[in-house]
Amino acid sequence: MLLQIRTSPARYELQITHAKLEWKVRNAELHIRQKPPLVKIDTEQPVLDIDQYQCFAESGLKNNLDQAREYAQKGYRNVLQYIAKEARDGDAMAKIGHKANIMLDIIKRDARTMHEFGMGTMPKSRPTVELIGGTLTLEAENNNGPGEINGVSGTYIPWDIEYKYTPWDVKIIMLSYGSVDIKYVGNNVDTYI
Repeated sequence: MLLQIRTSPARYELQITHAKLEWKVRNAELHIRQKPPLVKIDTEQPVLDIDQYQCFAESGLKNNLDQAREYAQKGYRNVLQYIAKEARDGDAMAKIGHKANIMLDIIKRDARTMHEFGMGTMPKSRPTVELIGGTLTLEAENNNGPGEINGVSGTYIPWDIEYKYTPWDVKIIMLSYGSVDIKYVGNNVDTYI
């Protein structure tokens, strides 16, 4: 008996997708803005007043009014001293009977000039020094806007993770199925019924 058997194998293809995990990370960000501090400064310059008039006056450098007053006082004092001297001399002459040489004593006294000597420094007084004014005012200006503390504001962007997961996958594609083909190729057929 002649039989012809033909077989064809099954053919398939595997498509494998591997598992994959991808991620993208964005770091946290902090943005800070700061305004420079503003300080208002207000100053008044100090004035140093030095009065040396008394020192100059003791050295003989006076203004006209004070010089006239001094000369008037000196003249008044000299007039009073002269009147007192004349009164003493008059009282002494009134007692001429007691002493015969009163006139000689007066003449001797008036003939001699009495000088007084001493040590001194000029000027004797110190200048008057006075500090007038001189102020300093510091004032910090408020430069806070909405949401600011001491002129500082900030923006915070939190961190973020984006991820993409691709699961594994296996695809089986049949290219051809297996087959068995059996044929009889002969002329002799015995058939029994």
